[in-house]
Amino acid sequence: SGFEKTPLTWVDSMPLMQEMVRYLEGCKEVALDLEHHSVRTFQGITCLVQISSRERDYIVDCIELRGSMHLLLGVLTDPKVTKVLHGADSDVKWLQRDFGLYIVNLFDTGQAARVLELPSFGYAHLLESICHVSADKQHQLADWRLRPLPLELLKYARTDTHYLLHVYDTLRRRLAEAPGGGG
Repeated sequence: SGFEKTPLTWVDSMPLMQEMVRYLEGCKEVALDLEHHSVRTFQGITCLVQISSRERDYIVDCIELRGSMHLLLGVLTDPKVTKVLHGADSDVKWLQRDFGLYIVNLFDTGQAARVLELPSFGYAHLLESICHVSADKQHQLADWRLRPLPLELLKYARTDTHYLLHVYDTLRRRLAEAPGGGG
C-alpha cells in the first residue's frame, strides 16, 4: 500500500508513545528500523525508530523520548509478535546500548535474502525487485538529529519500514517453497 493510504504518526510525546504501544501490542508482526547519527561522535546516537504495522507507520523521536523508550520493551520481547528488520545487527546493538531494549522473535530479511541466494542482499534491491519501489539511499548518512525533520528525510525513514512487511511475506513464502523449506 502507498504512503497516501497509510496513516503516519510522528511520536514525540508520552501520550502518543503509549497509544502506539497499545496499538502494536495487538499486531502479529511489525517492521522496525533505526536511524543513527555517528558523525563526529564516539559511539553515535539513535535518533529515530521507525515502526510499521500492516495498517500504520510510526516514527519515534528518540531524542525527545529518550527516557520513555523502555515502553517498547513489552512489544519487542513478546514472542507472539514477529519483529521484521533488514540487516538487524547494528539496530539490535543500538537498541540495547541506547535504551536497554532487546528483541525476541526476529526475522531478518537480509539473512533471508542470503539463504535464498538472491543476486543482492541489500534492502534497495529487495524494494525494487519485490515492491517495484526505487530506494533513495542518498540520505543514509544524513543528520538525523535535525528537528523538525525535513520532509525528504521523513519520507526516506518511512520507506525503510513501510514496505518491509511485504518484503517479509514474499521472502517467507520463497523460503517455505525452497528445497528443504518445509513448504
